[in-house]
Amino acid sequence: MAKKINILHIAPTPFFSDRGCHIRIEGIVRCLSNLGYENTVCTYHHGRDVATVDTRRITPIKNYTQTAAGPSKYKLWADWKLLWLTVSECRRAKPRAIHAHLHEGLMIGFIVKLLFFWRGIRLIADMQGSLVGELDAHGSFKKRPYLRWPTHLIERGLMWSADAIICSSSHSLEKIQSEFSIPHSKISLAQDGADHSAPLDPRRRKQLVELYELPSDKPIIVYSGALLDSKGLQELKDVIVGCQKVAALHWLIIGYPTGSLRLFLREHGLESSCTLTGQVDFETLPNLLRLADIAIDPKLSNAGEGSGKMLNYLASGLAVAAFDTQNNREFLPTGTPLAASSKDMVKLLLKLSSRAKIVEQLAANNFQHFEQHYSWSVTQRQLDQVYTSQLAEAQ
Repeated sequence: MAKKINILHIAPTPFFSDRGCHIRIEGIVRCLSNLGYENTVCTYHHGRDVATVDTRRITPIKNYTQTAAGPSKYKLWADWKLLWLTVSECRRAKPRAIHAHLHEGLMIGFIVKLLFFWRGIRLIADMQGSLVGELDAHGSFKKRPYLRWPTHLIERGLMWSADAIICSSSHSLEKIQSEFSIPHSKISLAQDGADHSAPLDPRRRKQLVELYELPSDKPIIVYSGALLDSKGLQELKDVIVGCQKVAALHWLIIGYPTGSLRLFLREHGLESSCTLTGQVDFETLPNLLRLADIAIDPKLSNAGEGSGKMLNYLASGLAVAAFDTQNNREFLPTGTPLAASSKDMVKLLLKLSSRAKIVEQLAANNFQHFEQHYSWSVTQRQLDQVYTSQLAEAQ
């Protein structure tokens, strides 16, 4: 039997923490394993282990326990440790390719490739959006706008250091290609995927409704994802307030950190209209989504990221209320109603919550669209093309 080809993944994040970024990493590893590759993931010390992923972790960093997305003063130290962990694993596993997730992963991967230059290791960059766009979304340039151009130059250098770039969405692919003049032969799509969501049996539905104290006489609107401004938290707050002034809806909010939203709901007397689950295991998410009538994605950012939450909504057969962005136009079926502003989003949700037939049709369209375009089997075929080509060039 031929020896399996080793791929070393660099994940500069607390994998696995039930976030969209981590769901993609796990999905990519699973796809490559299905293709016959041996995968090892080097990551931070915290986050939970996934049974199907061979994980190597840095030694613990005291006080670094943050698992939510966003900057941290400990990240530089964590990335330094991750560099040396990757060097050690590269020496041990002798990978044919390094799969670098995110920009920090690409920087570490480039250094490791240089250190082992005689092996001809292929460096695959897995980009989930623009570095400058993401830092913009987190407000990193508000106080130091002069750092934008140097950051752009660093990002350009990183893009050109990779042997191949794969992107999580068509939007991010076009953005990277146009901003950094990347040739078509070097960049391709390996889109975000999701697993099919099984129907929820009546007994389990009743248990979950009772557990989370959900009403039976109100439409339920669900949001799943990080509760951060960069993910649309402010827009979500505006929409909740706008809707509750007009109609009796109930909001099922799945995600973390909950502090800011919980305080906001208390101040506006909306605690009884919202259920905040906090962080839940990703394996539990499909069942919770099945409790809802309509899903919402309040993100307006133009960083070029894919949308894992959107794919999970589609896989669960939910109607989706979202803003009119390039990403959402690409993810959702043609003709899906989209909102131009928070006020429009309120109007859209109020319309959908009172028209069951429209919601039923949108939900059916979304699930059909998912089956045709966004299952992990599609991503697996895209990865197969990239790795077959890259490993052939390395011969």
